[in-house]
Amino acid sequence: MPALGPATAALSDAELRETIDLHSGVLAKMSDKIDAQGALQQQLIDVSIKGMDSILKLALAAKEQTDPARYARHIEQELDKTIGRILDRLDILHSSFEADRCNAAYRLEDLVEQEENTLQRLRADQEKAARWKKRIPFIALFGLVLALGLAVALPRFMAVNGTSCAVLGGEWLRGPESGKQACVFYAE
Repeated sequence: MPALGPATAALSDAELRETIDLHSGVLAKMSDKIDAQGALQQQLIDVSIKGMDSILKLALAAKEQTDPARYARHIEQELDKTIGRILDRLDILHSSFEADRCNAAYRLEDLVEQEENTLQRLRADQEKAARWKKRIPFIALFGLVLALGLAVALPRFMAVNGTSCAVLGGEWLRGPESGKQACVFYAE
């Protein structure tokens, strides 16, 4: 085997122990520093994770606030509030218009019925007047004949007793030759 390098004298046990102690101290300090750096790195990682969680939460909140479906729901709710009241009022007005229309239709039917009844009465009255118009010449002729007949016959019938003769302006006398009683009118 070839030689590995210059030959060094071997250390004693005490020197080896001291060297090992020094190496172990250095290793312990390095381990402590590495642990401290690891803890620091862990703290940095934890802070980064917390920051990332906060950023993620904020991003989700921003996404939720800018969500079109959310805005659509919000707009729908606002429209329901404002337009809903208007539509309710329009529905009430429509109901009252419908009630007024039904009332007007009922009244119109009643007026049409009254008009038909009035027209029927007018037609009946016109027919009755037309019948009487046709009868007027006969009634007038009958009245004329009756007046003439009464003008001739009434004085004769009224002159059969003394009271009615006096009412007509005559005098109740007995004839000397025949002995019959008669109503006599004298010219003055």
